[in-house]
Amino acid sequence: MSLTAETYQPVSDDPASEDFQFERWPFYHLARLVNIYHLRLERALKPLGVDVPRWRILTILLAGPTTITRIADKAVSKVSTVAKIVQRMSADGLVETRTSAEDARSTEAVITAAGRAMLAQVRSKVSKISKEAFAGIPPAELEVLVDAARRIHSNLVV
Repeated sequence: MSLTAETYQPVSDDPASEDFQFERWPFYHLARLVNIYHLRLERALKPLGVDVPRWRILTILLAGPTTITRIADKAVSKVSTVAKIVQRMSADGLVETRTSAEDARSTEAVITAAGRAMLAQVRSKVSKISKEAFAGIPPAELEVLVDAARRIHSNLVV
């Protein structure tokens, strides 16, 4: 259902408001969107032996060696959680860890050839889900969504 000038109703974004409608609250829809996306990803990636956090970390590491702290920041996850996942990925040969050249107190992770090969398989599955998710949505609308999401994220970062 698309909104027109006749059907549009302003949304109260304040849950304390008497006009608040949970079903029209952006965070309700964002949570549903992310959860269904992760469920679809988990089903698609499980046969490859990869989960959503590993996919996210491998993707982050494509940009180059990165500290555990930076990975956690980009993945919006706890450093301790990322450290445990990276340790398991290292044991599986998907990443290597080393002391950071910038700060000897930090550990960097680097994607391995095996990690790149795994990521290629994963990206194929993620691509299929993305194409299904974005079907019928013009690129300009996706840009508006990405821009709004970035601004909301910026508002919430402490």
